[in-house]
Amino acid sequence: MTVRDALREGAAALKGTESPFLDASLLLADALGVRTEKIHASHPDALDEPGLAAFRSRIARRAAGVSVAYILGRKEFWGRSFIVDERVLVPRPETELLVSRALELGDALAAAARGAAALRVHEACCGSLCVAASLAADRPNWEVSASDLSGPALEIAAANAAALLPPDRPGGTLGLIRSDLFEAVPGEFDLILANPPYVPSAEAKALLEKGWVEPLMALDGGDDGLDLIRRLIPQAAARLSPGGWLLLEADGSQEAAIAELLKAAGLVEVACIADLAGIARVSLGRRAWKS
Repeated sequence: MTVRDALREGAAALKGTESPFLDASLLLADALGVRTEKIHASHPDALDEPGLAAFRSRIARRAAGVSVAYILGRKEFWGRSFIVDERVLVPRPETELLVSRALELGDALAAAARGAAALRVHEACCGSLCVAASLAADRPNWEVSASDLSGPALEIAAANAAALLPPDRPGGTLGLIRSDLFEAVPGEFDLILANPPYVPSAEAKALLEKGWVEPLMALDGGDDGLDLIRRLIPQAAARLSPGGWLLLEADGSQEAAIAELLKAAGLVEVACIADLAGIARVSLGRRAWKS
C-alpha cells in the first residue's frame, strides 16, 4: 500500500468527522515519525507493515471519538506545542483570546507602574497550563503562578512548564499549586485568569456518552454551567490588586449572568469580548483603584 492509498483509506474511515483527510495526514505522519509535509511529498512511496499497522491503530482510535490531540499527545496553542492527554482538556483556539487580552491589559498595567515590582499573574483552573505558560513565555519578567484542584492535571501542567519555560526566567519558576480555586493560593495579583468548567451538567454528560474522553471535572459547571464561576468570581475579586483585572472564558449564553456576578463582586469596567466567530467569549472586570 502506498502513502496515497493509506491516506484515502484513513480519510474514508473518518468520514463524518470535521476534517478526515487532515486528521489522516497527521496520524500517518505520527505513525511514521515524520513531519506532515513529508507525507504530502511522499504519496507514491510504499508503506511497510509496521507503519501501516501503527497508522490503522491511530485511525481506529480517532474513529472511536478520541481527539487527534490525545492520540498525538500534543496540541498547538499560541505558537507552542503543549503536552496533552486524557487528564486535561485539549486547548482550543478560541482560548487564545484569553491570552491576547491578558497581554494587552498586563502591558498597560506594567507601563502605568513605570518600573515598579513585576506584574503578578495567576491562572485558576489551569489544566494543561496553556494560558499561564503562554503568558510566562511571552513576558519573562512577569511573576506567574497557576492552580488546579486536579492532581493529574497538575502533572501535565508541570510537564509543560518544564518543557516550555527556562528555570532561570527573570520572573522566576512558574509556581503550581493544588487548590480548590483560591483556598490554598496566597497573595494578590494584578491579573487573574481562568477557563473554568462552564458546560451544564446534562450537556457535559451527554458529550461523554457520545464518546468524548475529556475529564468531566474540567467540563461540568453544574445545572446551568455557572456553579464554579459563582464561587470563583468573589474569591478572585478579593485577590486582585487595585486596578487589577479578572478575565474569564465562558459560553456566550452566560455573558449577562457573568456580568452581574462581576458587578456584584464590586468589579468595574465590566465587559465581554467576542472571539473571531463573533461569539461572546471572555468576560472581564477590574478592581477599582484606591481613592
